[in-house]
Amino acid sequence: MKTIRFLDWPPKRYYGESHLFHRWKRQLAQRGYKVELCYDHLQPKLQNSECLIIHSRYFKEWQHLPTRNPQNEDALLGWLQQCKKGVGQLIWFDAADSSGSADLGLLPYIDLFLKKQLLRDRSYYTGNHPNTNLRVWLPALLDGPALEGRPEFVTCASTDLPRIRLGWNVGLNDYRYYGYKMTKLSNFLGYKLHPLDFTDTSTPRPLDLAFRGTLHGDVNNQQQVSAQRNKIITLLQRLERNVSAGPLRGRPAYLKELKTTKIGISPFGWGEICSRDFENFIAGCLLVKPSMEHLETFPNFFVKDHTYIPVRWDLADLEERLNHILDHYSEYQDIAITGQQHFAQLSSDHEGFINHLEQAIKPL
Repeated sequence: MKTIRFLDWPPKRYYGESHLFHRWKRQLAQRGYKVELCYDHLQPKLQNSECLIIHSRYFKEWQHLPTRNPQNEDALLGWLQQCKKGVGQLIWFDAADSSGSADLGLLPYIDLFLKKQLLRDRSYYTGNHPNTNLRVWLPALLDGPALEGRPEFVTCASTDLPRIRLGWNVGLNDYRYYGYKMTKLSNFLGYKLHPLDFTDTSTPRPLDLAFRGTLHGDVNNQQQVSAQRNKIITLLQRLERNVSAGPLRGRPAYLKELKTTKIGISPFGWGEICSRDFENFIAGCLLVKPSMEHLETFPNFFVKDHTYIPVRWDLADLEERLNHILDHYSEYQDIAITGQQHFAQLSSDHEGFINHLEQAIKPL
């Protein structure tokens, strides 16, 4: 039996990226893995782990770039160096939302580097690419001055690329009602008695489009992160369709709204993948999203024109695509059906996850 210790991010310990270790505890044990969830990096046993995976947001003061400083970086590096003396496999799980990474500077201190989504073109990570923006889609949206001062990749050597591996994305989090309303029960309520609440794609859908959010001004230079969202909100304000938009609503009202909506739009923000993607699949909406063809992610819920409809990163084709889909909606319903079925299958595939985990943590 191989023991994996996972140093988790306490605020999301009940329904986040570690949820699957609770959900599939029995299946993992049957395959020879015992997973221990830990919440204190000062526990002495961590220093002698056979395999230790560190959720990057546990060290939130360091990973959050505005609060990263020499003091918290020295503390983190010192702790990693101490771990390296006794830990068999030391693995950093970069849980940041973007496919870019500001954590690659840790590679000399760890064995493997896992990430929720990786760029297909790995040259981005080595600096051998003209676009070094941490969020690779921003140059398609913004002009040069707006990009000045934006975070860039922390590059690595090309020889380090084999140690950068694909982890798993937030599609394996808990999207049941319990995952939000009763978070402390999330990891202990089995899916047989408490399954995901899928809405049939054939359900009457009087709403054409739904997107909730508000325009973000240039507060602390964060407008760039909201650039796609702002464009969508502006478009929906003038689109002559039955649109549900405006400020965020309470979760029950929001989910009820999605269940009566034909198209759900999910732009990039801090990263490419977010919970809105999976809420749309569950609600039976047709997902329209900026193209994901640049990414590798696991599970791969995003198959172009099969599980979602891609649009350009600058959203120049969004209005035309939305109008065409709504004018020929019956021709696109199969994509909504396939998207939901694909999500249901992959998000419950414990064998697929365990196989992927084995490859992700396999020693070099």
